[in-house]
Amino acid sequence: MKKKLSILFLTLPVVLTLTTVMAVEKGLKNSINGFQKYAVENSKQAVIDDLQIKALESALEDAKHDANFQPVPGTKIDMLNNGIKKEVAPMEAEANLEYAKRSKEENIKKLKLDIYKAALKKLLAEKQLETEASKLKILEEKYSIFEARYKEGKITENDLNDVKYAMDTKEIDKNKAENNLEIANLELKRLLSFQLDGEEIVVEDKLDLDEWRPIDIEEAVKKAIENNIEIYKKTEALKAREKTMEITEKYYKEGNFSYDDNKVNLETARIDLEDAKINLEVEVRNKYNDLLTAKDNLELATQWQRIQDKKLEIAQAKYDQGLISREALLEQKEKCLDAEYQRYVSIHDYNIIKAEFDALYK
Repeated sequence: MKKKLSILFLTLPVVLTLTTVMAVEKGLKNSINGFQKYAVENSKQAVIDDLQIKALESALEDAKHDANFQPVPGTKIDMLNNGIKKEVAPMEAEANLEYAKRSKEENIKKLKLDIYKAALKKLLAEKQLETEASKLKILEEKYSIFEARYKEGKITENDLNDVKYAMDTKEIDKNKAENNLEIANLELKRLLSFQLDGEEIVVEDKLDLDEWRPIDIEEAVKKAIENNIEIYKKTEALKAREKTMEITEKYYKEGNFSYDDNKVNLETARIDLEDAKINLEVEVRNKYNDLLTAKDNLELATQWQRIQDKKLEIAQAKYDQGLISREALLEQKEKCLDAEYQRYVSIHDYNIIKAEFDALYK
């Protein structure tokens, strides 16, 4: 068994090196689905998971082999240990193997979710930079207007400096947005195992709203419990403890150390399973409430953007008629930019929470 494990893990550095090289050679422009597919195909964790599965397949074979070759029983404790080795050990080995297989699928699902979240973060960072750049242009135009007024003696130097300060502050905001975009770009590269000092990644998708569909929360809780790998692990652990207790009761009674110890282990496994189910149900319901809140926030942000866009239409008409100044029109344009960006923030937050909620039970 140890020899098999040594061979498997000696090959790991070579495999991971090849995976990294392949990642570097791939292009940096793709859809979110394309990046997810590429990440799964070149996942280092998947290589480790496969090796772990092979090791546990060998462990299961060994457990079955040991179960078929039992020594001649002597004392009660020998008979108890032989019974556990024959009936419980193969159960545990089989459960460990199945858990490893499910863990591989869970890790793939998590990787896809991480890629999705990182890609959306990058798209939002691009929107933030675009917004700050547009607002800076507005302030630059306002400064030109104020500069002309200052030369005409219509405003004071302090008035001009106020606009200059606002413009300088917005330049800082733009630089922060550029930094946020670079951070988002690096995070996506890290998840994809791309070289961090290479070109910028281009996500071809737009920051669009993931469609809302009615959700049966009770069914979601049920599926979450059925599909959760940690609950599977605790369920199988409980079965093993039940089988151990069943064997123990053939040889010992209450008051004996082996009996009492195995009884404690059984009740502990039962409690662990029930606690895990309760905690998962709470997590699912809380995430669902977060999703409903995010949906409400998105609706409010969308409504606010419509209001600001309508105000801009009115302001533009008034400006064309000479009823308001250019400065007033620019201020309304800035409000529209803010409202638009906040709607994108709401879309980003809603999509992320929905993806996290889906991952809990699908």
